[in-house]
Amino acid sequence: MRESLPIVSVVIPTYNRGLSIVDTLDSILLNEYPNFEIIVVDQSKNDLTETAVQKYLSNPQFKYIHTDIQGAGRARNLGIAHAEGSLVAITDDDCIVPVNWLQAMAEIFEKQPKVAVVITNVEAGEHDGTKGFIPAYVRTDSMLVKTIWEKRSARGIGASLAIRKDAITSMGGYDNNLGPGAYFPDGDDIDLATRAILKGWHVYETHEVAVVHNGFRTWQEGKALSKRNWIGIGATYVKPLKCGYWKILSIIFYEAFYIALLPPLWNLIRLKKPNGLKQIVFFFEGFFKGLFTPVDRETIMYVLSHNGRSPAETSTSSERANLSAN
Repeated sequence: MRESLPIVSVVIPTYNRGLSIVDTLDSILLNEYPNFEIIVVDQSKNDLTETAVQKYLSNPQFKYIHTDIQGAGRARNLGIAHAEGSLVAITDDDCIVPVNWLQAMAEIFEKQPKVAVVITNVEAGEHDGTKGFIPAYVRTDSMLVKTIWEKRSARGIGASLAIRKDAITSMGGYDNNLGPGAYFPDGDDIDLATRAILKGWHVYETHEVAVVHNGFRTWQEGKALSKRNWIGIGATYVKPLKCGYWKILSIIFYEAFYIALLPPLWNLIRLKKPNGLKQIVFFFEGFFKGLFTPVDRETIMYVLSHNGRSPAETSTSSERANLSAN
C-alpha cells in the first residue's frame, strides 16, 4: 500500500524559530498518509533550531538542511530540489497540521490531473484579539481555478499548500525575488498560483482541510505586514504584463481599485476614517518597482536578486547542507 502511493515531500522553511518548530514537526509525523518525508530548510543565524530537531535525525523520513541563503522562496526551492516526492506540501514553522492534511491534498491531485497547486484553509490559533491578530484564510466551499479572472476569488495564503513538483519546477519554482527576506517582501504564494494558471495549469482551493496558524502579530506589526503584502501584490502582477500576458490587466484593476482603493474611498464618502487608503500607494510602489526590474519572459520570474546576483548564484554559493536520513 505504502509503495503504491506517491511520496509527498513536506518542505518547511524556518528562520530563528527555535523550539517552536517542534510542534509543527510532531503534527506532521502524526499524519495518516503512509508515504511522506519531511525536509526542514533552516536559515537561522543561531543553532537553536538545529539543536531542537536533533531528536528527529534518526528518522528516515526526516531531512535537515542548513543554508546561509536568505528568503523564504529560496528556502522552498532548495527543499523542493531535495524532495524525493512527486508531490510537495509546504507549511510554515508556526503551523499545526491535521492528521488528514497530506491525504486530502494527495487525493485532490489524483482526481484533478491538471491541478498544479492545492491550497487549504488556514485557521487562526488561540490569541488575544484585543492585542493583535493571526493571518488566516477560511473559505466555506472548494474552488477549481482555471483562469486568471477566477483567481480573484481564490486568495489562499502560503501557510498550507501543495504542488505537483514536475509542473512547478518546469516553470522555475518559486520566484526567489518575492516573499519574506527577498527583494520584494511578499507575494510569493500569489505569484506561484498565478504563473501556474498562465502556464495552463489549474489551482484548487479546498475547504475540507485546515491547518492552525500560530503566527501572532500585534496591530502595529499588522501595518507593516499590510505594506509588505501590497508591495508584493503589485510586484507579482506587473510581471505577466511585462511578458505580454494582457489578460492580467483584469486582475491588476480588480486588486488596485476594487480591493485596495474602493473600501477606504467608500468610508471617506460616508465621512468615516478611510482605513487602508495607503494600500493603493503600496500596490503601485511594488508595481512600478517591478516594472523596472528585469523579468525572464519564459518563466515569468525576476532575474535579479536583492544582492545584485542571479538567483541561481545566490542559491548555490553559500549552501551548507546536512541531509540526515538514515
